[in-house]
Amino acid sequence: MQAATPERGERNAGRPSWCEAPWRTRLARRLPLVGSLAKLLAPRSRRWRQLADDLSFWEEVRADSSEEEWRRLTSSYAVLVYHRFAGELKRGQERIDLDPRRFRRQLRLLRLLGFKPLALQEQLAFHSGERNDLPRRRFAITVDDAMADAVEPLRQAAGLAPQLFVPTAEVGKTAHWIDGEPVADWDEVRELAAAGVTIGSHTRHHSRLSRLAEVEREVELVGSLSDLREQVPNAAAAIAYPNGDHDGAVCEAARKAGYVLGYTTEKGRNGPGADPFRLRRVSVHGADGALAVLWKVLTGEALPPAWLRLRR
Repeated sequence: MQAATPERGERNAGRPSWCEAPWRTRLARRLPLVGSLAKLLAPRSRRWRQLADDLSFWEEVRADSSEEEWRRLTSSYAVLVYHRFAGELKRGQERIDLDPRRFRRQLRLLRLLGFKPLALQEQLAFHSGERNDLPRRRFAITVDDAMADAVEPLRQAAGLAPQLFVPTAEVGKTAHWIDGEPVADWDEVRELAAAGVTIGSHTRHHSRLSRLAEVEREVELVGSLSDLREQVPNAAAAIAYPNGDHDGAVCEAARKAGYVLGYTTEKGRNGPGADPFRLRRVSVHGADGALAVLWKVLTGEALPPAWLRLRR
């Protein structure tokens, strides 16, 4: 792919990337001549002027780009994040606990609509530039915490390249961060790895990394990766930051510790130019049905307020 010209780089300075815009804006950017029309209307509102400027900019980028460049610029994928699969919906766990039957229905709908899983190695190739673009309808499944109730649902979904993130010092114990719920043991984690589930790090003790001193943070990061390599030799050098807690220092510490990719809990899709240590994910909640997950995969965003009001 050809590099962007200096002129284009200057025009793009300070602008959000393709994926940083809301879904409505991304959709409008794809419409033919919408930028010229928006500029012609010249709305007085500052907000609408900004939108018109954005649409006009991307119309120019499309005209200046080769097909290969345009495919890369507009390629992106969504990452779903799950936690528990007990279906108990205990008080305080409604947002993180999903009935496994609901999980299966969500995945069934995505498959029926032609969505295909994106493996970790494909993500790395895309973000490194080894792979120019991604086919449409790609998504990744991630599961944090390695709870015992996630083992069987993940075993059944192993063909969809799910990724499980393990707090390595808590394996086989109870989760101090989720009401003492049981955590899977190493035998179960290894069984999942053998079935095709990618295993990554969730630190050693499920610690909020930005709150730790530098030495403690290094122990959590380096120690977890060491634990994984000892227990699951084919584990990935990928991390999901506990509670999504991260900052620049955390991301740099993860890179220095030997990781190649890091997940946050910031919502959105991931495209070219995304920082591989700040990848976005969208959470699946206990009340989310198949259509809700379809929305989240398509947009990378939370459900609209009107949808939530209707559901309530």
